[in-house]
Amino acid sequence: MSITRSSPAASTDQYRSTSEAGRGPSDLPAGARRYAAVLVAAGVVLATLVVVSLGVGHVALAPNEVLAALRGEPVVEYHDHIVRGLRLPRVLIAAVAGCMLGLAGGLLQAATRNDLAEPSLLGVTGGAVLAIVLTLTLTGRDTLPGLWSGAIALVGAFAAGGLVYALSWSRQVGPVRLVLDGVLVSAVLSSLVSVLLLLDGSLFSAVLRWVVGSLNGRVWTDWALLWPWALIAVPAGLLAARYASALWLGNDVAAAIGLRVGRARLAVLVTATVLTAGAVAAVGAIGFVGLLSAHIARLVVGSHPRRVLPLACIAGAMLLVSADLVAELFTTLWPDGGVRNRPSLPAGAVTAALGGPVLVVLLARRRD
Repeated sequence: MSITRSSPAASTDQYRSTSEAGRGPSDLPAGARRYAAVLVAAGVVLATLVVVSLGVGHVALAPNEVLAALRGEPVVEYHDHIVRGLRLPRVLIAAVAGCMLGLAGGLLQAATRNDLAEPSLLGVTGGAVLAIVLTLTLTGRDTLPGLWSGAIALVGAFAAGGLVYALSWSRQVGPVRLVLDGVLVSAVLSSLVSVLLLLDGSLFSAVLRWVVGSLNGRVWTDWALLWPWALIAVPAGLLAARYASALWLGNDVAAAIGLRVGRARLAVLVTATVLTAGAVAAVGAIGFVGLLSAHIARLVVGSHPRRVLPLACIAGAMLLVSADLVAELFTTLWPDGGVRNRPSLPAGAVTAALGGPVLVVLLARRRD
């Protein structure tokens, strides 16, 4: 499917991009060097968060003990099982799923020219969750095979996201109205999930991870589901930055530089939906990561999507790892009142507590 038309301007831009790609680090402009430094710094912060998260739990480990266990030289033998067997898959899933959600949020905001757009606010997350819960209800299962959960989440995400965009773009409404349509559809989807739970209360514990969004109990089999999906979807999302950047300039400008606007927008939205469905299949409906990640990236590197999207990807990983770290700290330090095997606080509750106030502030600043 061709998205761009051949034009002299496009050829010039392609030549210019190719020439710049061949430059060495010392030949790059100061702005590019600063941007690279920001990405490296964000990567270092993410790595630090990962090490800290691996040490947090009912058995607390110091950073040097975590690093020793990761090297296969644990200070105490059981540290290897705690770090690499139990905690590492959970932290890896948090980082990669957060990256996918952050990238999806950045793509949606650029494609819709709406800084309020976010997978959970546009019905994409709710559709994926409803599809999974409905399948569990109809089959009477507690879990779904890995490949099936991803495919089912993808179908639900496409159906809900398509409905929201059909409602909004067909009326050519403003960006705030787009979010309101998404919130309305998400509310309807959530109510349908509630109805399913009322019909079969035995499914409550099975679907809680999907409805709230949680990293509790994630193991290497969950990681085996996520990483192939991410290996395809994340590079596709970063490559889509070219089209997202043109759409961010507006339809008229995008068409003037040779972009087939309808096809480009569809490609970007499909990529964002695939990213979201993969993350939901692994961690459930964790909201506001895409919204917060893109805004953090814009505060640091400006508003151009080509700069925002890679940093939003890292920021999303940082946010979800941090949210899970806060949830684990809360669960570990809060008195259990004698309750044994008390469930951990879900990371989705932490991101909701952060994202809700931010959304209220952003909505207050916007007008139809």
